[in-house]
Amino acid sequence: MRKLLCTSLVLLLILSGVTAAFAAEANKDTTAAASTEAAAPKTTGAAVTTDSDSETTGAAVTIIPDMTFTGDPIKLSLDAAYKKMEADSPQAEVADLNRQIDLGISKGYSEKVSLINKSKEAGGDYSTTDKNILSIQKEYAATQAAKNFEAEMNQLKSDTMKNYYTLKELENQVQIAKDNLALKEKLLSNTQLKFKLGTVAKSDLLQAEISVNEAKDQLLAAQNGLSTMKMGFNQFMGYGLMQNVTLTDAIKEVAMPKKSLSDTIKDALKSRNEIHEAEYQVKVSTLNLNNYNAYPRSSSKYIDAKMSLLLAETNKKNAPLTVESDVRTKYMAVNEKYSAVQTGKKSVENAKESERLAQLQYDAGMATLSDVEGAQLAYYNAQLSYSKTLLEYNLAVYDYELAGTVGTKSAKI
Repeated sequence: MRKLLCTSLVLLLILSGVTAAFAAEANKDTTAAASTEAAAPKTTGAAVTTDSDSETTGAAVTIIPDMTFTGDPIKLSLDAAYKKMEADSPQAEVADLNRQIDLGISKGYSEKVSLINKSKEAGGDYSTTDKNILSIQKEYAATQAAKNFEAEMNQLKSDTMKNYYTLKELENQVQIAKDNLALKEKLLSNTQLKFKLGTVAKSDLLQAEISVNEAKDQLLAAQNGLSTMKMGFNQFMGYGLMQNVTLTDAIKEVAMPKKSLSDTIKDALKSRNEIHEAEYQVKVSTLNLNNYNAYPRSSSKYIDAKMSLLLAETNKKNAPLTVESDVRTKYMAVNEKYSAVQTGKKSVENAKESERLAQLQYDAGMATLSDVEGAQLAYYNAQLSYSKTLLEYNLAVYDYELAGTVGTKSAKI
């Protein structure tokens, strides 16, 4: 037994010595590393420089260490956002490049027409149909280039508006969540007082505490959603990801469109790119079929040309119906959302009054905690619903107004 104890003691001493040696070595390495770091310059070519607010890499990329949006605050109205996107956004640059491409295609058709004319003067054999097709293509491409550019800019403006007001709506959601938390905290305070006076059970107090914690969770979720949208908005606008941007325009109920449904349909049938493209395809397909009139009706080339014309004629027939259906659908959406906004207003007013009355009844001992919480929940949901509906209504009005222009889709050239 004594021999066993002695052996154990020796092993313990050996292990202790190893541990102490390892600790001393580790401490030595740490001290050396610290000395090296202290002696090294604060910034190196590819190193990350850290201060109390941010980290900057060698490539001059500032990394914000938390979710704080920084930089000189940028105040941005919706109109200013439009102008910025039209002036220097990648989307506007792409739209302009596409316009130049369309004009280049038109120029290409023009050059081919010139070559045909020169070839015919030199005795070359080119059909009049080929020349006519190229002439139509040249004219269409030159005219449609501007319309396609307008459609792309319409889409960019629509996207800017949606991003802007979606961010504002999420700001509204955060404020609603804050107000809801304040109501829950006030209810908890009243319940604590009642519990001390012995007028409510402890279960009510515990439930009130749970409700406060749930309201805090809702607020955090709303704030996280807002932060995510802020980053997306900054990226869309071409700002730094964590740039501090303040949107100055509030979401207000816009007026109902002044243009009647029938007038909007008429304008859409004259202006929409879908209509122009369908008419163009019929013209080209008709001339193309003329090139194969001398071919046997059973030949593959004649059949392909004939089928292309039939398909183009079908598309031309359906295009006005499709455009009219689109306008009517957007018109109905405007009216539906407008009605929802009016209902939402009244719902918020009624829910707010119901919450106030429930609180008074609870204070007077005439209502339960569940009654108050139910009223608060109804008020909270009514505010969220109204905020979302107001956003949808404003966007629906803009979509309807765009439906009577060239639209938001480019035509194929």
